[in-house]
Amino acid sequence: MSDTVRFGVSMEKSLVELLDRLSTEQGYGNRSQLLRSVVRQEVVRSGAAADENEVAAVLTLVYRYGTRLRRVSTGGYATLRIVANMQLHLDDTVCLKVMILTGSAGEVRSWAKPLIAQRGVVGKLNVTATEELYRELSGSTE
Repeated sequence: MSDTVRFGVSMEKSLVELLDRLSTEQGYGNRSQLLRSVVRQEVVRSGAAADENEVAAVLTLVYRYGTRLRRVSTGGYATLRIVANMQLHLDDTVCLKVMILTGSAGEVRSWAKPLIAQRGVVGKLNVTATEELYRELSGSTE
């Protein structure tokens, strides 16, 4: 990662108190650690908004055992890659499927939509990393 830069931030006392409380509740050692995490999350959120940006995402589906999940071909998605696919039984009647995906944000979202929208399925797509975050974490400035 790049060199650390110190800078001042002005905000209302009530916000600083909230920041300190969040920092403690979420297990961060100090305000700076929490702020770095918030900035990284915003980098991911804003990067995932652009369809062409490369992302890594986790698709989670919860459904009743016996539900026939729709099969969605990856053929029409040039950048989409299913990196991992795991299914387990949470109990005798409920299943959990977790898929790790990479590809362009637009293709990942488009491919996941019909899976999430299935009747009897509770699903969520969580974009966890983007090109910008890859570079920031690897220390690359290219």
